[in-house]
Amino acid sequence: MRPENDTSLYVTSGIFTILVFAFAIAVAVGWTVLDLTTRSVFTLTAGFLLFMGVYFVSMVIYREIDRRERAE
Repeated sequence: MRPENDTSLYVTSGIFTILVFAFAIAVAVGWTVLDLTTRSVFTLTAGFLLFMGVYFVSMVIYREIDRRERAE
């Protein structure tokens, strides 16, 4: 799959990042000796989701700036 434009590349990398995070949490909780509590997993996930929210909001802003520059 080859991305058609910058936005699809950003979305693809964002989805990949989410999948890697979910896999890492699953490994940390299920297959390691780390003592992760529900609260610590929730805190990690909340921080990550905040980061991804900022990532996707900046992508929307980037698209809007690009659209406005093309309109001029």
